Amino acid sequence: MDTRKLFYDIYRNNVTAEQHYLPWALCMLEKDYESPSLYILASLQSPYNIFEVEDYFRRTIEELKITVPSEQACIDYMIYTRLQKIVQDKDMAITEAYELYDMFFKLDCPRELIAWVHIGDLIDGFQYGGNGLEVTEEVLIQEIIREAKNQLKKYSPWSDEK
Repeated sequence: MDTRKLFYDIYRNNVTAEQHYLPWALCMLEKDYESPSLYILASLQSPYNIFEVEDYFRRTIEELKITVPSEQACIDYMIYTRLQKIVQDKDMAITEAYELYDMFFKLDCPRELIAWVHIGDLIDGFQYGGNGLEVTEEVLIQEIIREAKNQLKKYSPWSDEK
């Protein structure tokens, strides 16, 4: 798990030991990072004390001298990864587009996601009908991929670093 994804979930107050901190710790070990607190964090067993988990996480961040990414950097990273998934795997286009649509509302309507409101409406029209939009799956996927490619131009490539 990328550190920016973890911090995105932290900023959203949506983290658990099992689904976030421990997978992140294991991923960091797989990338050959080492610190006493990282080893302890990765070895914690259920039932988890979230205060203990978060304490070891904070210590790990300090020991590894990881720069805490800003909330906006994490949002940009999550948008970028979803756009990449759309372009790379057209079978995931509708699912990822709907996630971007959902992010628009969860993030208090950021300008960079406004195009996904229209696409979300197209998805709803395709899946549920009743809104007068006769959209085929092929046309919908083409529109999603077109918009994703257009928006990818705005984002610089992200590396797979910490």
